[in-house]
Amino acid sequence: MELKAIMDALEQHHSAVVEMQAKYKAIENHLLDIEQQMAGGLQGGGDFGGAGGRNALGKQLFDNELVKAFAAPGEGSPSNVKAAVDSDLLIKNTILGESGGEPSGVLNQADRMPGVVPGAFRSLNILDFLPTDTTNSNMVEYSRELSWTNDAAETAEGAQKPESDLTFEVVQDSVRTIAHWLKTSKQAWDDSPWLQSYLSDRLSHGIRKRLQTQLIGGNGTAPNLAGITSSGRHTAFTPTASETPLDALNRSKYEIEGGDYLADFVILNPADWGAIERQRRGSSEDAFTLGEGGAAGFVSRGMPPVVWDLPVIRTNDLPAGKFIMGSRDAMRLLMRQNATVEFFEQDDDNVQKNLITVRAELRATLAVMVPAAIRYGDLTA
Repeated sequence: MELKAIMDALEQHHSAVVEMQAKYKAIENHLLDIEQQMAGGLQGGGDFGGAGGRNALGKQLFDNELVKAFAAPGEGSPSNVKAAVDSDLLIKNTILGESGGEPSGVLNQADRMPGVVPGAFRSLNILDFLPTDTTNSNMVEYSRELSWTNDAAETAEGAQKPESDLTFEVVQDSVRTIAHWLKTSKQAWDDSPWLQSYLSDRLSHGIRKRLQTQLIGGNGTAPNLAGITSSGRHTAFTPTASETPLDALNRSKYEIEGGDYLADFVILNPADWGAIERQRRGSSEDAFTLGEGGAAGFVSRGMPPVVWDLPVIRTNDLPAGKFIMGSRDAMRLLMRQNATVEFFEQDDDNVQKNLITVRAELRATLAVMVPAAIRYGDLTA
């Protein structure tokens, strides 16, 4: 009986070993099948997120009944049998917020600042400085003194009194139009809250900047304005060979006073004013010419600097190497139409293309009543 019991136990154990070998072979075949499916997806561009794709590998593996049997050994299963998965089958992926060392917008949305960073807006200080009036016509006329000979003299009793001479002339200044425009889509116009105000500011500044340029350098030939530097609108100044810019400005000031007018402004290019600021007292000295008690002064809180007691207006609209000096009362800016910005949907093919035309324009002229009270010329010979 003992021998029979031993033989029966061996038979049962042998049967269990054969069964486990069969299960192991089945798992091995199943893993091979999964590897082949994964390889097919990689080579054929298959959908790795689908039922047969790579992302389903874990689910197929661990849902398999044979694997479950190894993962949770039951009655009659050897406790030392384990299921192993080749590490090459595991998907390795690290989620990053950068690409190539730079932040990526795939996962994170950029923090967009509202509006737009504006470009350069030139200072329009000449427009703020000039006396301004209005006109209701397309031409401005004024009478001015052409010549004056003062022969007033002491006269003896009964003698012939001297006669003086005075003549006048009529001067005409044409009102000119300065304008420009651009187009934008109606969608951009409606979808960008800042666009309307920015376009209005930019186009308005553009025509006023051009007006300032014309007030200084316009040659008077239509459609240009006649500016201060145009012929007959100033008295020419010629520097001498030995003069520095400070010398020239000082002599110009007293030329104007010599004609019985009073200068109250100087217009310079910023580069020229910078050179004057850097001027030193001597080649061997570090002290600047514009030091305490010098020719120029600097007023705080945004006020303009002064040279020879005259305020300095700096503008890039005056070429470097030139200057204008004179009396504000000698000229006047006359506005027929102030800077106006308008918007049009009914223009050209705007309706067909859903566009908006933005136009800015103004109308103005400059009257120079007393050219003798204004000097214009070179700073150095």
